[in-house]
Amino acid sequence: MKLRPYERALCFYLPASVLLVAFAAVCVQAGTPWPWNSLVHEDGQHTLLETILYFEHATRELLLDAVLAMAVAGAVRSFFPPNRARADTDATRMRGRLALATIATLVVILGGTVHVNGGQAILDNLAQYHTRPGAPFAWGAHWRYHSIERFAEMLLAFCVAGLFWLRDGRPAAGIGRRGTWLFVGALLVFAVATLVFRPSTEPFRDPTFVGHQIRELFTHTLVTLPLALGTCLALARRFSEARPGARANQPVWPIYVAGGISVACYAFVLIASVQFKAQTLGQKAGLAELLFPHFFEHSLGYVFVSALAGLLYLLPAGRADVPRANP
Repeated sequence: MKLRPYERALCFYLPASVLLVAFAAVCVQAGTPWPWNSLVHEDGQHTLLETILYFEHATRELLLDAVLAMAVAGAVRSFFPPNRARADTDATRMRGRLALATIATLVVILGGTVHVNGGQAILDNLAQYHTRPGAPFAWGAHWRYHSIERFAEMLLAFCVAGLFWLRDGRPAAGIGRRGTWLFVGALLVFAVATLVFRPSTEPFRDPTFVGHQIRELFTHTLVTLPLALGTCLALARRFSEARPGARANQPVWPIYVAGGISVACYAFVLIASVQFKAQTLGQKAGLAELLFPHFFEHSLGYVFVSALAGLLYLLPAGRADVPRANP
């Protein structure tokens, strides 16, 4: 079964359109239709091509991106478990391709970081020391730089997958317990990492942290999250079979609770960024200069999150991965 038209529009046409608009805006800012060698990054040191291949930045995002990929895959599995993926030859072949894409992207990110910045940069970035140029190194600072927005995106993924499932009429995919273990695992990993990287009030009260999070919300909500959801939904339409005439009896309230909390997080970051005048602390004065080039800073992450989410989604399902059904 193919993706529904609204799924294609949200998961693929939307991010493609956003990137096209962002590229056009970068061209205007650079004053050329060929801005690859123009300094467009907010730090004034990276061209557009260097922003796309910003290996060190991609390295420090790896942990956050892996948790998001896990959450997206878990969200889609919660409603559309891949019950045909255990012995299906096509599923095995697809897992191999997604694993290759994930590993290849990791090699590019880590290899590029070593080549440009040296091996120590990998350790520093995985330790989440970096936030922005000129800021002092602090253990876990980069994780805290993203904590509210990443939590909000994880819950939004669950809500959107659930809404697609409701739109389909709450189809039952088999007999057994709900398959939420992967999504719950993502939340637990996020919680443990937050403790390891030392939780603080900075994401709630520091204008620099709040301002960074609102920009990240724009980028990941409009591009990263739709692409990863689209990848998993496309796989679900192929490898998740509904029982004819059966409706799952799993409760729907978690969908709305996840959506409500996510919206509350989005609203808080937006209101706080306006109240704290976070834009005035950016490395560029103009909002467009802060937002549009930033979409390309996560280019490697788009590939990594989508490939890893698809791979995790296609993990072979057992009985415990399939929702109960009403006959």
